[in-house]
Amino acid sequence: MKTFICAWIFFWAGTVTATEMYWTPEAKNAYALISDLRIDEAITIIRLQSITHPDNHIWPYLEDYGEFLRIFIQEDVRKIPAFLSASVIRLERMESVPESNPLSLMAQAQIGLHQCALHLQQGQFVAAATDINKSFKLLRKNQKLHPDDMANLRLYASLKVAFGAVPDQYRWLVSIVTSLNGTIDEGLGELYSILKTTTPETNIYHRETLLYTALAEGRLNNKPAKGLQLLYTYLGKTPETKTVQYLMANLMIADGNNDGAITVLSKSVGAPGAVAIPFLDFMLGECKLFRGDTDADIPLKKFLAEHKGKHFIKEAHQKLAWFALLKGDRSGYYNHMQQILIKGANTTDEDQQAMVEAETHATPHPVLLRSRLYYDGGYYDKALSQLSQSLYDTMNQHAHRLEYLYRKGRILQAQETYAEALHYLMLTITTGQYEKFYFACSAALQCGVIHESMGAVETARKYYLMCLDITPETYSSSLHQKARIGLNRTGG
Repeated sequence: MKTFICAWIFFWAGTVTATEMYWTPEAKNAYALISDLRIDEAITIIRLQSITHPDNHIWPYLEDYGEFLRIFIQEDVRKIPAFLSASVIRLERMESVPESNPLSLMAQAQIGLHQCALHLQQGQFVAAATDINKSFKLLRKNQKLHPDDMANLRLYASLKVAFGAVPDQYRWLVSIVTSLNGTIDEGLGELYSILKTTTPETNIYHRETLLYTALAEGRLNNKPAKGLQLLYTYLGKTPETKTVQYLMANLMIADGNNDGAITVLSKSVGAPGAVAIPFLDFMLGECKLFRGDTDADIPLKKFLAEHKGKHFIKEAHQKLAWFALLKGDRSGYYNHMQQILIKGANTTDEDQQAMVEAETHATPHPVLLRSRLYYDGGYYDKALSQLSQSLYDTMNQHAHRLEYLYRKGRILQAQETYAEALHYLMLTITTGQYEKFYFACSAALQCGVIHESMGAVETARKYYLMCLDITPETYSSSLHQKARIGLNRTGG
């Protein structure tokens, strides 16, 4: 074993003069294993092959991919510094491969994107912007040199989609330190072209392209049903890997099919030894909470026990607090609120909202909370049944009355009762646009969505702009992002 380790270090750390990079059956097998999150198996193949075939620079590229996925999924921040250091060395090796090889610049760009993702995960936005700018330039250059290379095009198109969805508060930074450009529609068009003109047999990145296209359609383009149909068409309705399981459940939730998401998430998926995705337990617990299951707390507690990262910790405790509150366990509610104050990061919109609730001691109204959770799960009739006029008449807190108007508007919107929905949503805007709560901002966004769906494009733009003018304490990032996408979609 010592001999193996010494040999491996020698081949990887020493000066390498060979400039080859090509796919072999072993490399394709390693890539397939990485895609299935069987990363330990893949790394074993990679390190053995790097000793027997040190001239092939495909191995450091694949190792970077595998190790990145492991760290990113598990959010193991302790391993990030060592990974980034090793990644720099791997990049140096890629640079020795001539640009006449289409894999060369593509591989450099992808390693740079791995670095970008980890920098973003740590909140290091300047470093991330620098990474993505370098990668974009490499991909653009490679696209000119090798316009028919699908491996390069799938990354190039993905970055165009990503740029089209950059949140407003980061857009200035992106424009200053990067040359990134493109729109969601432009990038999606190129991704669809790859899917239509290649097959899994002719394009090793076909499934990866499919998953990103489905995600972009469902979450960035707000068409979850279209994203799901893509997955069903190419992969069937039963997920075989954890990544597909995550994406399918994610899109089902967005499409209002909470029961379907629970079914998908409750199944044991993936080969033995595949890297675990603790967030799947979070999703399952959340979906069960939406439905009102009495065991919703079990997967949420499992997530907290196994998750190594700092994101979604506050939100998980908030969900457990709500679970306790709905059971009438106020002591349990306050215990989890205390955990929110001391654990996890305050980065995501959801974690920030959990922090606001804990700091302000703004205990949710149990009936409004139950209605909200039913709505989030797609149980619209149940959600609406909670919101009686008598409930509104007995409310004495402004925040609760504002939330009542918002919740009723959103439920009616989901039921496509648009005239009534607009009535309640516009009442929400006029009542709460100068408040700290997110209800008015979200209501303006949804008024835009409704008018756009009815073909009233100019009115839709007015509401998208109104959304951008309202800055609540929480959710402003995601709401403004969606408003800007709406403006782009409507030509604004």
